[in-house]
Amino acid sequence: MLEIKTLIELFDSCQIENVIAGLRFKPEKIIFVGFKEVMTRKRTEDLKRFFELRGVNIATEYEVVGRYDFDFIVNKLNEILDNNEDCCFDLTGGKELVLAAMGMVSALRDIPMLQFNVRSGNLIRVKNCDDIEDTQKSSMLISESVVLNGGVIVYNDNEDFKWELTADFKRDIDTIWRMCKRNCGLWNRQSNVFESFERFGRIDDTLTVSVSLKHMRDGKHDTMLNSRIINELIKNELIMDFVCEEDYLTFRYKNVQVRQCLIKAGNILELYAYMTAREIAKEEPDYYDDIDIGVFVDWDGIIHDGTTQERDTRNEIDIILMRDLIPIFISCKNGEVHKEALYELSAVAERFGGEYAKKILLTTYVSQDAESRKYLLQRARDMQIDVIEGVDRMDKDEFFATLRKRAK
Repeated sequence: MLEIKTLIELFDSCQIENVIAGLRFKPEKIIFVGFKEVMTRKRTEDLKRFFELRGVNIATEYEVVGRYDFDFIVNKLNEILDNNEDCCFDLTGGKELVLAAMGMVSALRDIPMLQFNVRSGNLIRVKNCDDIEDTQKSSMLISESVVLNGGVIVYNDNEDFKWELTADFKRDIDTIWRMCKRNCGLWNRQSNVFESFERFGRIDDTLTVSVSLKHMRDGKHDTMLNSRIINELIKNELIMDFVCEEDYLTFRYKNVQVRQCLIKAGNILELYAYMTAREIAKEEPDYYDDIDIGVFVDWDGIIHDGTTQERDTRNEIDIILMRDLIPIFISCKNGEVHKEALYELSAVAERFGGEYAKKILLTTYVSQDAESRKYLLQRARDMQIDVIEGVDRMDKDEFFATLRKRAK
């Protein structure tokens, strides 16, 4: 079989296209050929960090060529071939002029040329590649995808709550979701009340909440409890030791995870979707390569320690899935969707996933107003965001099948 020692790669602004062939063939060296304005120092440093994170020992070199200087590009390619062994051209991600130059040099010197379909991972044997052995498709972790695209995952953020999907907690998620989906608007309002109990009352180490209802009412704060929701929480032992008198309320949460579900309205939909994605992967182990919830991402990949005036730009992503090299960004909205949610999802996905990233909006409803709903759905289509609406009206099997089909 023909061995590739030196891969000559066209440098693209989309980093997945820069690494797919190297990950598959693991050559001794990759020589990137590209334009100065595209092959920036930041992108090359991100590639270095990515390969180090992967533990891949590949030497890299970078050759800058003029965007419109065909003869110079041809001469540069010939120079690379003269000084390196067992070369192969990878056309993935290339621009027209460089592609033409590679094609001409390949024809004159009989150099193998190949290309990858990034979405499918399939190898395309362009020329003289019959003796090149294909390898299994590459995969990537979420952390690696973020680093490749110039960022870093923040693990020590104060708001970063780590969920543990024990068998008992998965049953609790199902129970809470059944309660929420009957009336998501009512659930959201009740969650806000739970959150305000802690803000204006107190919670101790045993997760017992105590609050003066008179004090809250005097401050014009909502203390309205829905008896159906409270009774179901008590019945399922999600809250315990519940005592509600005219001016005083006290109760205890089952555990810290249940508390997080009750004090933040959107958490339960995120958890339900995350749990479902995990069940899809359990049923079909190769379906997703990585799954995470509540991912905090720093935009420039540099965590500042607070000793300077520089501040970190961060976003929280509800759920990220990885299939092969393609990240899937999922935003969950347990209620009405505003256009800002679309822009935020699109910006984060494009920044940390490039042009191949998939964007999904999971929501109970987009808008009660017909015109607003029409506008938002059209805007989502324009931004290539796949909207899965009416999650609260789907049973467990339907949601499983829908998520599996759309998040792939």
